[in-house]
Amino acid sequence: MSKSGFYLSWILVHLFILQVSSRISAIRKDIGFQEKPICRNTVQGRYLLSDDNGHICDALSVDPQSRCCPGKGEKFSCHGCNLLSQCCNSYEFCVSCCLNPARTQKEQVLKVKMAKQSTAGTYSSVFDFCAGRCRHNSESVVHENAYISDFHHCFSLPSNSSGLAA
Repeated sequence: MSKSGFYLSWILVHLFILQVSSRISAIRKDIGFQEKPICRNTVQGRYLLSDDNGHICDALSVDPQSRCCPGKGEKFSCHGCNLLSQCCNSYEFCVSCCLNPARTQKEQVLKVKMAKQSTAGTYSSVFDFCAGRCRHNSESVVHENAYISDFHHCFSLPSNSSGLAA
């Protein structure tokens, strides 16, 4: 092999090594098809909704793909809520306030029955509990057809022990 052929081979090998090493160093392990989180939300009111992360937003600012509220703003907002009675004057704020782990214990909530019948099931998530309790709470009505006060969206646990699953 001639001297010029040796140098040419040597250059080609080094170029190949540089080419391969630059590709290897360009591979990033943190990039891929990142799944966008999908939120569950309350779709009850005309203007506001609460997502299962505890954020509240107006219906026009919710992300159309993820159905999540923008992450800015207060999380677990209790605006318009009476924290002693655990009742709020707005359904969406009731759900958001209820989702706060400091106020609602997951272990207790998942044992609460959806209805008083012995065949009634239990809630599958804290969001389901909050959305259900804030919408329907027999402890906020009087005479079965009138609210006790303007704070009629309540998320407190049932006061009787029959509401807990065995």
